[in-house]
Amino acid sequence: MFHKSDGYLSKRVEQSWDMIRERFSPCPDLKKMPFEWNGALSFLVWLDGLVSPERIQMGVALLRMEESSKSRMSIPRHLKSQTLSMAMSETQQIEDVITALLAGKAVLLHDGQPMAYIWDVEAFPGRQVERPETEPTLQGPQEAFVENRALNIALLRKRLRTPDLKIVDFVVGERTKTKVSLVYMDGVTKPELVKEVSARFEKICIDGVIDLNVVREWIADAPRTIFPTTEDTERPERVVSALLQGRIGLFVDGSPYCMLIPATFMLFITSTEDYYMHFTLALPLRMLRHIMFWSSVLLPAIYVSLLTYNQDLIPTPLMAKISTQHTGIPFPTVMEALSMMFAFEALREAGTRLPKAIGQSVSIVGTLVIGEAAVQAGIVSAGMVIIVAATGIASFTAPALGMVQATRLLQFAFVICAGTFGLYGVALLGILLIVHLASIRSFGVPYLSPVAPTMVSDLKDAFIRAPWWDMRKRPQQYEPAEDGSASGKRVFKG
Repeated sequence: MFHKSDGYLSKRVEQSWDMIRERFSPCPDLKKMPFEWNGALSFLVWLDGLVSPERIQMGVALLRMEESSKSRMSIPRHLKSQTLSMAMSETQQIEDVITALLAGKAVLLHDGQPMAYIWDVEAFPGRQVERPETEPTLQGPQEAFVENRALNIALLRKRLRTPDLKIVDFVVGERTKTKVSLVYMDGVTKPELVKEVSARFEKICIDGVIDLNVVREWIADAPRTIFPTTEDTERPERVVSALLQGRIGLFVDGSPYCMLIPATFMLFITSTEDYYMHFTLALPLRMLRHIMFWSSVLLPAIYVSLLTYNQDLIPTPLMAKISTQHTGIPFPTVMEALSMMFAFEALREAGTRLPKAIGQSVSIVGTLVIGEAAVQAGIVSAGMVIIVAATGIASFTAPALGMVQATRLLQFAFVICAGTFGLYGVALLGILLIVHLASIRSFGVPYLSPVAPTMVSDLKDAFIRAPWWDMRKRPQQYEPAEDGSASGKRVFKG
């Protein structure tokens, strides 16, 4: 029986193979190719599906070609001279062999040598670069990250052709051994920020990392807030712009997204397409998103509070019309609003889970049918259906999914306060919300910056988008090591 304490490979190739097979057994995808080389038995071992069969065949063919030339070189020199087309390393440790096999490499065992020669022939299954799906734009680049971490970093190298782009790798997960890459710009990113993120990685203790969100919940600030404190993107140019601002990107093997830190509230109201159109056109669209965000949070609550406690604030003709609609409605206004919002969220969730071809149709048709049927049955008023539908539309104007999900929860909290205390409840909860947002930090950066604390130079890309020639400095809220002003460099912020 092989034990971990044994640790080393044997000179006998059959015994080394037995050690490897025992660690994996039962494992039908563990493959072995026996062949005779230099007068002794050799095994080439790999895990099926993780390697390139063509590269394995090429490597074996090269070995046999050299054998026919009657070369008398030593085994290591022999291999290095004939495997120039693939990276190779050596080890005597059985654990190194296991790790290499799981990483998609092939291992050559040669009888008489207590050594394993590891070939880099990995070819993990995955999709090729495609168009962005969660962040579509009509203009700008149309490439998106995929589940291959190395390919994602290559997409960055394609755009950032400088040795200042630094990459630090971590292995997270006791069993999954997931590779995580931290990317930043040397000389731009604050060194203390890199050290802080690295220190948080060292504290991660978990069996497996299956997605970016696992890492986020371990390292992010304010873990109990419903607001996102990190930014996710599938667009390489957004990562490039973030790195040039002095931020950090995190890639997790198996995830088609990059996590950007730090993150502030204003980033989640900003769309990528703002930077691909003239600044005069981006200004009204960005202002519209800010208005729609707060409308999605406050609109149902204000409607409920006005009808329940503050009817005197509504113009008389409008109040008469609304009162007519509410005649015969058996429920209080707050219950009417909550039931309609609940139905709308249920339909939205159902549309998300259904196949894409029918999901949108079900959510739209279902909303129309249920809303019309509820009005005809006298369960809800037509005005409430309009308010809830308008709120749903307004919530989708936020470009970031995390912020959309936060508004969905806030709507219910504000409606309950409005139904209980009227406009006073809405105002009180609004103050608590602002206080909460002001208390959040994302890796030391205030969540409401550059508004609170106010940084005048950074306001050029907050509520508005200033022209490129007016944005000469890097955002000061991230405390970059170089602000970009001394050399006159223009800072890309798309």
